[in-house]
Amino acid sequence: MGPSRGVTALIAGWLGVLVGVAGLFVGAATAVFRAGGRQVDLDYVGAGIVGGLGAVYLLGAVLLLRRRMIGRRVLLTVAAVMAGATLLVIVLNGASHGWRLGPLDVWFGVNVVILGLSLSEATRRWTVTR
Repeated sequence: MGPSRGVTALIAGWLGVLVGVAGLFVGAATAVFRAGGRQVDLDYVGAGIVGGLGAVYLLGAVLLLRRRMIGRRVLLTVAAVMAGATLLVIVLNGASHGWRLGPLDVWFGVNVVILGLSLSEATRRWTVTR
């Protein structure tokens, strides 16, 4: 017997918060460093994309933790899109540069976990008892 659906929604929500805050932090830190003249691998566009994705993860996670079903849908959608895109990059890189573990594999794993936990629909009792 596994954890209840409410618990899986909470875990997915808190993982979404973690990913969202990390994305916002990386995006903001990159922009600040580049504005200060430091050389950073990520450019302003990349920082905006990372920060924007962080905001979407955070929005979905906060809504899910507030027991709004739209938060589950947002988190489910963004995790599915990111897992698919990351898998495509992993396969293309692996085919051309060789297969090895790297940060993209961890990112893929986090998205798959969020996706799996978000797929288990919360019970009506959990969503009604806000």
